[in-house]
Amino acid sequence: MLERIFTIDAYNEELEIFDNLDDECAQSICENNLEIPKEYINKISCKNDSFTIYLANSRSYYRDDWYVNLQRLEYVS
Repeated sequence: MLERIFTIDAYNEELEIFDNLDDECAQSICENNLEIPKEYINKISCKNDSFTIYLANSRSYYRDDWYVNLQRLEYVS
């Protein structure tokens, strides 16, 4: 299956990151702030000022609130 890929601007003030960005912090943001269910996250890749989320490609979540909202956020590309 293909993956859906989203890059998050980690230092957006809406996310409130207080420490350095690492995999654990990015995972927490995905689950708590962005409300992405853990079962749809294939991988998270951190960089200095952003992190990339690789989601499993599944039509089952295309209409879920968390997915629709993720596509609308200004700090997500």
